[in-house]
Amino acid sequence: MILITGASQGIGHACARIVLAETTSDVMITGRNEGSLRRAQDAIPASQRDRLLLRTCDQGDPTDVRALRALLADPDTALEAAILCVGVNPMYTEGPRRLHALSAETIEATIRTNCTHTLLLTAAILERFRRQGSGVLIWIGSRAYKIGLPGAGIYCATKAFLSGLANTAHHEYAPRGVRVHLVNPGLVRTPRTAGVVDRFGSRHGIPIDDVGAVARRITALLHTGASSATEVDL
Repeated sequence: MILITGASQGIGHACARIVLAETTSDVMITGRNEGSLRRAQDAIPASQRDRLLLRTCDQGDPTDVRALRALLADPDTALEAAILCVGVNPMYTEGPRRLHALSAETIEATIRTNCTHTLLLTAAILERFRRQGSGVLIWIGSRAYKIGLPGAGIYCATKAFLSGLANTAHHEYAPRGVRVHLVNPGLVRTPRTAGVVDRFGSRHGIPIDDVGAVARRITALLHTGASSATEVDL
């Protein structure tokens, strides 16, 4: 089984479509609620739906994350690879805010989802891969952290966190046959981000990437013989 978190839409869903089309693996996708997962399922060709597993998991919810960790720790759960796509950006819901204007609630919720709970899932996955002597783990980051986008400081900070996590994971687990990759897309147009991304890209002259093309480069890292680079900028 290949786990793809945050795959009810956007990059995660595009990755799931490619993996289902190009492999014989089961794919488990997570999403915040059953409704979004059912809509994601409906968008998959009928011939592939028997290999698509749905799991409700709001990564901001400690109870949901604990339940997913327990599933991953269960020896009866097969796991060959994981793509961790979840990453909230309050700029999309609150608008751009300088650091001094962020509420404590926004800061804590963003760090909990993007860092704390991502690390908890990462640890469970790496333990599985360490024991079985194989596995591929991919985190979806962002080139934004290298720029430090004004108005998206907390998001950029949490994506920088993933860089340190990925480099350490590589040194600790590569000798055990585990591959890890941090993928940093640029601006990507999805149904959720289209309005903000289009305005930002136009204002700053930044090209906007197609979600399907980005997903194809991500899923290519699952294959044997893929790039050995720990951090990959798209």
